[in-house]
Amino acid sequence: MRVWWCAILIMGGCSSGGGTEAPGGGGGEHAKDFIKIEPGSPHLDFIKIEPVTESDAATAVSLTGKVTFDEDHTQRVASPIDGRVIALLVKPGDKVRAGQALVELSSPNVGQLQADAQKALQDLSVQTKAVERVHKLQADGAISEKEVAQAEADFKKAKSDVARTTAQLKSLGVSASDPAVSVALRAQINGVLVERNVLVGQEVRADAAMPLMTITSLETVWVIADAYEQDLSLVQDGAGVSLHVPAYPGEAFPGVVSHIGDVVDKDTRTVKIRCSAPNKDHRLKPEMFAKVDLQNKTGKKVVVIPSKAVINDGELTKVIVATEGNVFRGRKIDVGPEVDGKIRVLSGLQAGEKIVTDGAIFLKREIETN
Repeated sequence: MRVWWCAILIMGGCSSGGGTEAPGGGGGEHAKDFIKIEPGSPHLDFIKIEPVTESDAATAVSLTGKVTFDEDHTQRVASPIDGRVIALLVKPGDKVRAGQALVELSSPNVGQLQADAQKALQDLSVQTKAVERVHKLQADGAISEKEVAQAEADFKKAKSDVARTTAQLKSLGVSASDPAVSVALRAQINGVLVERNVLVGQEVRADAAMPLMTITSLETVWVIADAYEQDLSLVQDGAGVSLHVPAYPGEAFPGVVSHIGDVVDKDTRTVKIRCSAPNKDHRLKPEMFAKVDLQNKTGKKVVVIPSKAVINDGELTKVIVATEGNVFRGRKIDVGPEVDGKIRVLSGLQAGEKIVTDGAIFLKREIETN
């Protein structure tokens, strides 16, 4: 192929840029910057040149992402006390309802919490009577304002202690008067148990970083995608999206943009986009890779070119630009993801310029070797 291509160039009258000004250019072009093909050369029969166009198609931007839990309908179960697991009442895949017991724990801390709650109730009873007494004495002018203030402060503290200890026991599903028995950790939402990280007999701690279980409602899922900062003007909160996953080729799932990130990642220059998608049949699974096609409602047009015109040169992406006089030169461009055989150009090309779509790779080689 290389021999055939060079022969065509020689017979067709191709010339390189040498060290002089490029034909039709503004001077300063050096060797390997361009190649010129004379009119009538058979070489032109093997090259296809197309103008760069703009598009306002509804799916002008395609992003890569991943399916995740809907965090608004997810519970990560943790223990509020230290203890030991004595029973597991559910297993992964089980559907659970709000209030259902999930894990039974035994803990000496329960007895201490009950004792604290009973003492707090007794203190409140004493302080209630005390504050009533000082108010009567205050009406008769038989007590100082300082003593009244102290009694009221003690009463407020007793009420606060009762509220605190009652809330602690309520989170465990027991009361101050119950006998010290095992406590149950319960579901706070309806959903499916998707993860369990605890075994019978295992010691658990209130300050553990890993949740004991994860419950989520799979009726809706989130898809977290990365959008280039150049694409942010095309992304609107509330805009519709089409989701595609490898598990169901050719099928699109509807969704909507529910949040646009506020921070640009300094390494990837991308912003996190969160999409919400209904998932009644649970076909979308968390951790699935997904492609997100944004429905551009801004009306802004974008530059798109055929993907076959793009040349990947190591870390660089290039196209071959055609100018007057059949002069061809390579140009570096920045591009977005490919969508249906088209690639969006982020920078480096403008609408109306002409590029080589067929034969670009051969022209690139000839430019570099001449």
